[in-house]
Amino acid sequence: MNKKFFLVPFSIAAFFAFENVCAQNSAELIHDYYHKNGQIAQKSKNDASGIIILNEDLSRSLAARIVDVQQTYNGLRVYNALGKVVIRDNKIISEKNDFKRDIVVDDHKNSTAKLSDDLIKNKLGLKDIAEINYSDDVYFEHNKVYRLAKELFVSDRNSSDIWHVIADADTGEILTKDNMTISCSYEDTGYDNNDSKEPEMSSLAYAKPDERKTKINIPGKLTPANASYNVFPLPVEAPTFGSRSIISNPWDLTASPEGWHSDGTNSYTITRGNNVYAYSDQDNTNTPGYSPDGGSSRIFDFPFADGRYDNPFSYKDAAITSLFYMNNKMHDLFYKFGFTETARNLQTNNFGNGGMGGDAVNAEAFDGSGLNNANFSPGYEKIVNGQPQVKEGRMQMYLYDRQQTADDPVVRYQYNSPASVASRPKVMTAGASFGPLYGAPVTADLAVPVPADACTAPAAGSLTNKIAVITTANCEFSLKALNAQNAGAIGVIMYKPSSDIPSSLGAGTYGAQVTIPVMSMGQSEGLFLTGQLNSGNTINTTLNFDYSGFKNACFDNGTMAHEYGHGISNRLTAQGYSCLSSTNSTEQMGEGWSDFFGLMVTARPGDTADVPRGHSTYTKSEPTTGNGNRLAKYSPDFSINNYTYGKTNTNTEVHQIGFIWATMLWDLAWKYIEKYGYNNDVLASSTSGNAKVFQLVIDGLKLQPCSPTFIDGRDAILQADVIGNGGIDKCLIWNVFARRGLGVNASAGSKTVATDQVEDFTVPAECSTALATQENRKTESRFIVFPNPAYDEFFVGNIDKSPKEVKIIMFDMSGKLVLTDSRESGSKKAVSTKGLQKGVYMVHIQQGDKVQVEKLILR
Repeated sequence: MNKKFFLVPFSIAAFFAFENVCAQNSAELIHDYYHKNGQIAQKSKNDASGIIILNEDLSRSLAARIVDVQQTYNGLRVYNALGKVVIRDNKIISEKNDFKRDIVVDDHKNSTAKLSDDLIKNKLGLKDIAEINYSDDVYFEHNKVYRLAKELFVSDRNSSDIWHVIADADTGEILTKDNMTISCSYEDTGYDNNDSKEPEMSSLAYAKPDERKTKINIPGKLTPANASYNVFPLPVEAPTFGSRSIISNPWDLTASPEGWHSDGTNSYTITRGNNVYAYSDQDNTNTPGYSPDGGSSRIFDFPFADGRYDNPFSYKDAAITSLFYMNNKMHDLFYKFGFTETARNLQTNNFGNGGMGGDAVNAEAFDGSGLNNANFSPGYEKIVNGQPQVKEGRMQMYLYDRQQTADDPVVRYQYNSPASVASRPKVMTAGASFGPLYGAPVTADLAVPVPADACTAPAAGSLTNKIAVITTANCEFSLKALNAQNAGAIGVIMYKPSSDIPSSLGAGTYGAQVTIPVMSMGQSEGLFLTGQLNSGNTINTTLNFDYSGFKNACFDNGTMAHEYGHGISNRLTAQGYSCLSSTNSTEQMGEGWSDFFGLMVTARPGDTADVPRGHSTYTKSEPTTGNGNRLAKYSPDFSINNYTYGKTNTNTEVHQIGFIWATMLWDLAWKYIEKYGYNNDVLASSTSGNAKVFQLVIDGLKLQPCSPTFIDGRDAILQADVIGNGGIDKCLIWNVFARRGLGVNASAGSKTVATDQVEDFTVPAECSTALATQENRKTESRFIVFPNPAYDEFFVGNIDKSPKEVKIIMFDMSGKLVLTDSRESGSKKAVSTKGLQKGVYMVHIQQGDKVQVEKLILR
């Protein structure tokens, strides 16, 4: 492996005209550079090495071209041998690569054009395959020899899984594989080991939309038809955080030039357009189902309720509308920060702006493949045999169990006979993330299989037309259900032998093959049933699931932002697919970027660094102040969140690792806000702290290598600051990361070892001077006035934690006093500016001996 990295300092204050940037062809420039510098030369006399350009992104924020490069050998790609080149003014200002040296190729006797479907199904353990797409062949390193291999993408017909596979071109042996569908499930996928302790759950800035009423006509584009939506508008995170409201034409016409319901060819009145097609998929077919219709006026105003006795299916139209809204908002927002056509964004028609297109998100509500989950499959844009090949993104949103008690259980069954059993009180139950969820009720007599745990297959036909009652112990839940199904069962009840609190059943290895309904209950009821059945009694039962009171993830903007974030981070990293796989790097930070995006777009006016943030509290039926499903709340305060880089050695699950990375990014956001201020409308000004950190993180994603570690992610953010801002915030960034253990001497260790990270808390020498310390203290003590510019109100943040009263006095530019206000030190009350004229004002803030004057613009 050879790595080289250099930077050229510069200023980007001068105007950068993208239209004239390509005076010299990028490919020619890059080829010349690599050959002159010997970057791809091999020791062999028959040097067959070369490079191809995978993608070229025109970055406005960096005023440069970011080019992803692939090493080739004998005209074929060398797997994961990737380079990153940054070009400005026809000069390479940054280059780094993971090119391979001393390539020795294994001679293959045979290489077929395609592997047989049956062979692939057998190798991957799939029952049915929906689709297989092949890329060009690659050379894959195995035991220091490069083997000719097939790269293919396999879509499972019975689940949301899309497998990226590298297989030996001769034998079909799987050399590496990773699931491109990124799941945020928190269910147990194992089996009961008779431990009565319940397993812990795995750890899963923006303003009210500006309703632009000015029509912007772009040559060759259709003027968008009006549309309105009754939704929880950003920054409202979920129903527990605020109310719905009707918003009109909320699109950004730069990102969506024909609005949200046209793709340049077709105009829709349903929840479909250029960026997303939102629909229900209750039957888990992964194909478009029902979509609400807004009529010719495109008015999507539907009723909503989510109380204890409300059936979520009664509010299907509102849920799908919300899903459509949020996907579009994420598309438009991140477009402005660089997730554009040339950065492989997710949309159908690219309107002549480069890229490939044809890959808008398929957003599936009420997904029938499970419960308590949400996932995203980013798809890809790539060239195969010289032709574009794309796979659309797919978001799947699920229902989440309501909170239940022994007195108010979730009902999933009904005993029909005998009468003595039918009258028994219902007990708590849990669902499974496999098998049909929303099908017709199933009625049959209960039966205990032989063997009782069904870990080995019961005799064929022994459970025909029965509902099997099985212990959760000894092997995977889905294997038990599949074995019962193969023995003729039409339903399964599993019981936990060690506790009356039932386990939610994860899909595990075999879940995609289960086609019968499955549920679980606790110890007492399970033992009662097996005792009755083993005594020869007959119990007739109906499995009929009641979803009243379940939460719908389609109303959780934070969760939807998180899922869409997987599309952003995956597509922006290196080749745009499979570079954020935990197969290749145990420090896979994808969950972290997604959490960060969700936190930022749902940041509320008045929030400060002192406000801890939970994650997915709504779907967990927690109050807004709850922890949600992470190891701790997000906060720069170590008394609330003390997670550092070293803790990735003991918190190795992908959501836990992502949580620690997002903790660092969240700290970084507040340092930027402290320095540059905050604007509720993150798109209003590129100079606000929240806009700057948004841009920095997106640019860092573009600059980082495939399979990045925390070190790589940190360095890419530092590089983005150098290229985009001349390194002005170098010490701020270093101090944030070093505070969490990602200092100068931190080490990622081996990418394939999860427990060898070394933390370090030092910063570069130039960042530890007295001047830097003084500047940090000055920044930390600074009041923040936000948003700025403001409209009808503004807030004062960073108020000292002291009992002293805060006084706010406001003058216009002529010196006339226009406003006075005072409040207690802990107040987050807004300062109203209603009635004041548009213009520039001076705001005097005093708390004890601390006095500060800030300029405020009113619009």
